[in-house]
Amino acid sequence: MSVSLSNLEEKHMANVSRETQDSQDNRIPSTSGPAEASPKTSLFLALPLEIRLEIFAHLLIIPPDAPPPSQYQKWPVHTGASTPPLLHPAILRTCQQLHAEALPLLYQHNTFLAHNALLTSLPRLRRTYDPVVSSRLSGLIRRFHVCVRLDAEPGYDEAAAAAQLSGKEEVVLEAWQAMWRGSGPDVLRLFEGVRGVRRAKVIGSVSGFEEYALWLEQAMMHEVWATVEPFPWDAEREDQGDMDWKLT
Repeated sequence: MSVSLSNLEEKHMANVSRETQDSQDNRIPSTSGPAEASPKTSLFLALPLEIRLEIFAHLLIIPPDAPPPSQYQKWPVHTGASTPPLLHPAILRTCQQLHAEALPLLYQHNTFLAHNALLTSLPRLRRTYDPVVSSRLSGLIRRFHVCVRLDAEPGYDEAAAAAQLSGKEEVVLEAWQAMWRGSGPDVLRLFEGVRGVRRAKVIGSVSGFEEYALWLEQAMMHEVWATVEPFPWDAEREDQGDMDWKLT
């Protein structure tokens, strides 16, 4: 069963509207002057914000030991669970204050799986989750995991990759191909214009061009305005010997 995150927005607003109306209807008029305000204070809201944020983190952030977004691997492994790490986004529906405090944690502190062709549009928290269709919510996402197929034409170009991924907090490029060393790094070169990434990683099927993968990581983490020296392909090919792939 797929899990939807973005539709919590509409449900939350409807619930808040009904709760507001109910509270107005249940007020008891006073006949002896203005009544003293005695609202029931939530014990949770009485906690310091720092403690509430710690609780939100346990409810809304996938643990770091969970499998990456690209995998269907069971988590946690020892329980034999067949579902992705359990989150509790229902906390966003309690009230407007908690919604405003907790929403950034869900979208800014989790790594989302980029769309194969649209990149940062329609991302998913995991493969078994529904995509985030709201552009407002997807705009909050700061961490992306991009599956880059080396032996197929991508649905984006270098300009789109640079425009959508530059300045993100984290970008992981996971290269893969159907046959080992069947393709070169040409598709990865579409990400050479990405800049300003705080943490960049190139993993997966990079055998034969490991030095280029390291160079690309550093290039993506350069400042947006920085000029990066091109990768010395001739030296790389001399070190690696004859390769089955050709640069275009």
